[in-house]
Amino acid sequence: MAEPENGVRLVQQENYRFQATFEGATIAPLVVDEPAPTGGGAGPSPVQSLALAVGQCMSSTLHACFVRSHVGVRPITTSVRPILGRNARGRLRVTRLEVTIRAEPIDPADEPKVKHCLEIFEDLCPVSGAVREGATITLTARTEGDPVGM
Repeated sequence: MAEPENGVRLVQQENYRFQATFEGATIAPLVVDEPAPTGGGAGPSPVQSLALAVGQCMSSTLHACFVRSHVGVRPITTSVRPILGRNARGRLRVTRLEVTIRAEPIDPADEPKVKHCLEIFEDLCPVSGAVREGATITLTARTEGDPVGM
């Protein structure tokens, strides 16, 4: 059975700028926006948000492997470079995410454990797995006056 996660709610503030709030969390709202000239660049763009989600999930999953393996590492650094292209219908899409993660053991004797974690963690990351496998998106789009069952 799928485990529910707390959702995100977006409310438009102006043009392409939205305020994102996180259900069930005590963190501050986040402003997201499109970059100029389309938007005002007041926050991360949707492409950056996708890259962030994949990078954070992969980094956190790798960290969890290190914790379970009792390995001390220097701070993990991750960079994610989204590559854009056009699909067969000419629509702009994120066609690839180039992820680079660096993890270095504090104790050189832990290098084999670090390498083991680097070999297995990617398969354990739920966000990158969803992107890679093409998560199903169920959309309900309606006006505020539409009945809920539409």
